[in-house]
Amino acid sequence: MTTQPLHPPLGTRSPAGTTDIGERLRIGFITHLDQSEDVSTVYRENIGLVQQLEQQGYDSAWIATRHFGSGWATLPTPYAFLGALATNTERIGIGTAVLPVIFDDAVRVAEELSVIDHLSGHRLLAGLGKGVPSDSYHVFEAYEPDRDRSFEHKIDTLHWGLEGNRIEGGSASIYPANTALQGRLFHGSSNLDTIRFAARRGDGFILERFGNGPERHPDQRRAFQQRQAESVLEYRRVFRETWGETRTPYVVTSRTAYPAETTQRALEEASVRAAHWNEYAGLLGRVNPEHSPADQLLSDNFVWGDPETLAADLLDDPTVLLSDELVLGIHPTLHTVEETAEKARILIEEVVPLLREGWARGRAELLAGERAGAEPVGAEQVGAERAEVLP
Repeated sequence: MTTQPLHPPLGTRSPAGTTDIGERLRIGFITHLDQSEDVSTVYRENIGLVQQLEQQGYDSAWIATRHFGSGWATLPTPYAFLGALATNTERIGIGTAVLPVIFDDAVRVAEELSVIDHLSGHRLLAGLGKGVPSDSYHVFEAYEPDRDRSFEHKIDTLHWGLEGNRIEGGSASIYPANTALQGRLFHGSSNLDTIRFAARRGDGFILERFGNGPERHPDQRRAFQQRQAESVLEYRRVFRETWGETRTPYVVTSRTAYPAETTQRALEEASVRAAHWNEYAGLLGRVNPEHSPADQLLSDNFVWGDPETLAADLLDDPTVLLSDELVLGIHPTLHTVEETAEKARILIEEVVPLLREGWARGRAELLAGERAGAEPVGAEQVGAERAEVLP
């Protein structure tokens, strides 16, 4: 493989395959495919869930991809499932949050993603990451302990493959090419160097829904949100320095939002439905079992309430205002697919209209400071190396 300079398509200001990034708040919904212990049932029912999300008017549907059943997610590889979604939906974007690319052959990933994107009519949103930390990744032949270096190498190779380049020392070229997909690749990480790399590469950036380490405390929720907002501003600064007006940055943020008729009812429901997750998180030291159910949820940056309360809470989060696409979900609560679809309906019909109205106002104010040339964010402000994305 030979590395070639990356040049944006002449005249483009938006990621390829998109038309409204930054002009309206795009709304997605994420499923962790964790609604049943029967994986065959989970796969079939979640195809139906995404079909319902499309009918409800969501811009995108995202699937969690994790090895070893981490967090009860049942999808270790997304390709077959994405292919099924591509042929069973017509309009909705289909995204991965996130595909741990460091365990795979990057040329094969380019081939898989290219085929799926062509099959879907260019609706794929490819979130790429390094995998949720585990002590078992050495089982993968492609795994290298230096995850940061490996990730950057895989991303470079992936771009090279999507360009359909001829193979050095051979007569073949990578097929099928798909340069349109390059505007819909997202790096999922809390690592500041990885965030800057995404900006220099012209790729999007996807943020996790909860904090890490000391941030997983109810009193630190606001600090976590502010840290994320600063990382977005840093991404946008490097993106602007690299690409000027030729390309548009693309930021995706994931948030848990649990709706009900009243805020009290939402808390009561969520406390019961998330109890299995909080018990598991308590064993891992990520949630304090002595905290109240409300504080345990807040440690996960999990918000609940009636539609007005939910919208107000989300709009108070500066990261949401700086994002181009907000991916909502009700994980880690335990629901059937039918119950999940009903919560999704409430969110898109009753919460999202309020969100979009407030987002347009709040975003303009925050970006005014960015365009005025705010000082770049330093590593000491954003934080050191953190766990990888787990939306």
